Amino acid sequence: MRSARLRRSLIATTALVASALVPVPAGATTPITEYGPVPSSLPVGGVCEVEFDHSGKLWVEQYLSSQVARFDPATGQFANFSTPMPLSVPGGMDLDSAGDLWMPQVTGNSLLRVDTADGSMTEFPLPWANAFTLQPLDIPLHSGLGLANDLARGPDNALWFTLGGLDSIGRYDPATGAWSKYRVPGEILGQVGALFGIIKPGPGRTVVFDLPQLNKIATLDVATHLFTQYTMPTPASFPVGVRTAADGTIWVGEALGMKIARINPVTGQVTEYPLLGVGGLLTGIVNGPGVGGIGNPLPMPGPIAEASDGNIYFSVSFPALFGLGNQVARFDPVTHEVRMWPTPSSASYPCDINVHQPGAVWFGLLTTNKIGKLDIAAT
Repeated sequence: MRSARLRRSLIATTALVASALVPVPAGATTPITEYGPVPSSLPVGGVCEVEFDHSGKLWVEQYLSSQVARFDPATGQFANFSTPMPLSVPGGMDLDSAGDLWMPQVTGNSLLRVDTADGSMTEFPLPWANAFTLQPLDIPLHSGLGLANDLARGPDNALWFTLGGLDSIGRYDPATGAWSKYRVPGEILGQVGALFGIIKPGPGRTVVFDLPQLNKIATLDVATHLFTQYTMPTPASFPVGVRTAADGTIWVGEALGMKIARINPVTGQVTEYPLLGVGGLLTGIVNGPGVGGIGNPLPMPGPIAEASDGNIYFSVSFPALFGLGNQVARFDPVTHEVRMWPTPSSASYPCDINVHQPGAVWFGLLTTNKIGKLDIAAT
């Protein structure tokens, strides 16, 4: 009897989720345009995060080739800049109040400032966990165990960043040069989190970040340094995407849970929305060939954000070791309808998304070394 009830429950749940998923009609064109390939010193440069500067140029992180590219959407031209340290693995980026671009160098145990006018770079070594440095010998190699992976400008105008190797969150104030770090309560195996650690501006006076190995999302108050943690209802869901919406709610991509979630920081309530169903599972298989691209059909969400139309967009590609996806999805927070679009390139692995330009969602394509743009009006 229990088995029969379980089967009926699973069938009902699958039907409910499938009805909310709207697959793209077979043979339809995609609203996604690809640009590139991005110039790189390697066949696969590791294109991931993209960030607009104040002049409207798009900066592109290439963590495998240790380069940063600049793309002009008006002309389609690229310029490429190498980091001072080889194999530095530049991480997630953000702008400071002056308009300079900042990012961590994951293996270089430092932060990197990029002048967006000319691409010149300045390194700022982290004051913790320095393993070795050969700079006194004029060899630009230095390393450490901080494993800073992503960076965000906080509401205090300081730069906040993950420190997976130290199970902490770091802070650097460009105005004063002051460094601080704060140990995350209960954090373990931060080195795992360093591979997928994401930090973004949070609700109110906080920054928000993921703790995938703990199945949690956390915020840190930039004034009181108080941590608040939220556990995902689905065990081992591996939350790897996090972003704050305009109403102050936090949206999460649960890669292994194949769900997205909404956190209400006022009440602490976590609401999950399953993506796995007949419609979602078959989207990549049925419609991929219609637009020239195939990839992992499982709806494994990664980076997520609210775009200018009020909908939630997320990459369907995460994490890479479970198969390379090639979709970008939209979730309507009112109707709960989900729609997915495959990229023109096969197994492209959309890596992070940027919603700062009204009417568009931009993202890096890791395996094809391109950048993509989803035209919201065309959806």
